[in-house]
Amino acid sequence: MVIPNGISPDMFPENQAENPDVDQPGLARRYGPYDSLIEAKKANLTKFQKKTGLRVDPEAILLYWPSRLDPVQKGVDLFEDIAQRFVDAHPGVQIAVVGDPAGGDNWHADVMGRIACASGGRICYHRFSQDLSTLGYAAASDVFGASLYEPFGQIDVVGNIYGATATNRDTGGYSDKVVPLNLRAWGAPIDRGNGILFRDYNSGGLWWGLSTAVQNHRYFREHPREWEKQMRRIMKEARSTWSMDNMVAKYITAYEDLNGGKPLT
Repeated sequence: MVIPNGISPDMFPENQAENPDVDQPGLARRYGPYDSLIEAKKANLTKFQKKTGLRVDPEAILLYWPSRLDPVQKGVDLFEDIAQRFVDAHPGVQIAVVGDPAGGDNWHADVMGRIACASGGRICYHRFSQDLSTLGYAAASDVFGASLYEPFGQIDVVGNIYGATATNRDTGGYSDKVVPLNLRAWGAPIDRGNGILFRDYNSGGLWWGLSTAVQNHRYFREHPREWEKQMRRIMKEARSTWSMDNMVAKYITAYEDLNGGKPLT
């Protein structure tokens, strides 16, 4: 039986510190599922861009990597292989990476720094800080990774709670949590899904996943009411599915099973 970790309400965007000053910590604008989500996302994107050296463009599609730079598990080498070519091929797209190198090895941090410097403000890399990482979620259009394996992972869930879609490889916990986006506006019977899964663990698979995410977000830019509607749905579904109450209920069920099916007293 798998018992996923719940997400504390302390992590929700409406419960963060708020300060529009780029030199101060906090979100530019707090927001919840019933607020003006596009306005809030753009305000946070602008602050994030100013803090990280990205070109200031509130209309940009921001793809966000909030994980450690781990070539064994997280697939950072796949991302390094395509990063510059990807932003060249997709005008209006920016990529942000906020994470520390794995195991104290600075090789991939140095590589990411060089990629960012050569990108002309379209790619940024910064080491992890909690404030910058949280602001990145609030700014992101899509939160992505390229995991070779993943027991559970939480970047997709946190991204959804902040109104971003999620893109990752079809493996482990992501296979269970990331549901391909399909909308009634596209002919589906119901609005469903929260992101994109790609199959192949190679740079081509990651390229396909991110290209599909960008295609979805270009549609949202052209249809802002639909964008707001789907952000609201994704945020609400994530809060419900990954609530602390659900986690506690599953723990109780597990312990009752171990107790011979008897209630805990």
